[in-house]
Amino acid sequence: MKEYAVIGLGSFGFNIAKKLSSIGNKVVAVDINPEKVDEIKNFVNDAVIGDIKNKAFLQEFIDDKIDGVVISIGSNMVDSILAVHYLKAMKVSNLIVKANNEVHAELLKVMGVIDIIFPEKDIAEWVAHRLTEPNLLDHIPLTSDYSIVEVASPDNFTGKTLRELKLRSKYDVLVIGVNEILNDKYILMPEPDYKFKPDAVITMLGRKSSLDKFKLRKD
Repeated sequence: MKEYAVIGLGSFGFNIAKKLSSIGNKVVAVDINPEKVDEIKNFVNDAVIGDIKNKAFLQEFIDDKIDGVVISIGSNMVDSILAVHYLKAMKVSNLIVKANNEVHAELLKVMGVIDIIFPEKDIAEWVAHRLTEPNLLDHIPLTSDYSIVEVASPDNFTGKTLRELKLRSKYDVLVIGVNEILNDKYILMPEPDYKFKPDAVITMLGRKSSLDKFKLRKD
């Protein structure tokens, strides 16, 4: 069982804590608001009222062996940055931080935070992709330039091999997985001679420009 802490129990933090707990993780949920702590207490292992500006308070329930900490503090950027500073000083390595704006995100990057999320922005981007690209099943941005996408296998891929389709040379995209829905089978890093089955879902990695080129192809 892995152990996580969620600091800040607004809508995002509350749902993250609840989900982490529901899939079998040990979760400590923290907020300065007693009402929010009372609301989450039946869904997590431990719910704590506390001020994260107090370093001693953080040290009571978090150590460097914790598997991850999610910081989801509302609009108070200073408190969020202070929490990151304390947790890094405590050698907590896996931090996921909700950014409130671009300035906040830039400061977090300077502090060495790798996993920075904008829930509203990320969801808006995902919905926009789903609406404009019906065959796109999922979209995961990795960097400003690279993404992983899941796409429904086109009908004309059925029966053809990766070698025949030449996706790498034509579009500069890498097929890193294929989910055969009918066979309930996932093939990780398929070989060049892998032959596509009907109703497969393809996981691809590439530059956004390359993935766009693939989506706009004319078969």
